[in-house]
Amino acid sequence: MKDETLYEAFNHWEELSSTKEQRIAYEERSKELMDQEAAEREYELREQALKLREQELKLREQELELRKKEAAARGEEKANEATVRRFLAMGMDVETVTKGSGLDVKRVIEIQREMNKR
Repeated sequence: MKDETLYEAFNHWEELSSTKEQRIAYEERSKELMDQEAAEREYELREQALKLREQELKLREQELELRKKEAAARGEEKANEATVRRFLAMGMDVETVTKGSGLDVKRVIEIQREMNKR
């Protein structure tokens, strides 16, 4: 049947013409099917939520790794700057300190100026 209205009317007529036991059985089966569909949908939604949580966890782990690397880089830079201060305090020239510390010349000169201000 192609006409949806006619199809629904036919189904409704069948429901009305059935016995009480048949209607109860039909309604129970309909309820079972709807419960099954609802359970399947709930499962799908929970599965999607789990995947989202897993993705969020991966992103947090990546962010933590990035922060660790940034902190390590800042720590290394601070250690290099402390070494530069010690070298400069010992009277070493900027060129030698630059070669020994790995910092660029501009930063070594900035540190030297900071030390001279004190």
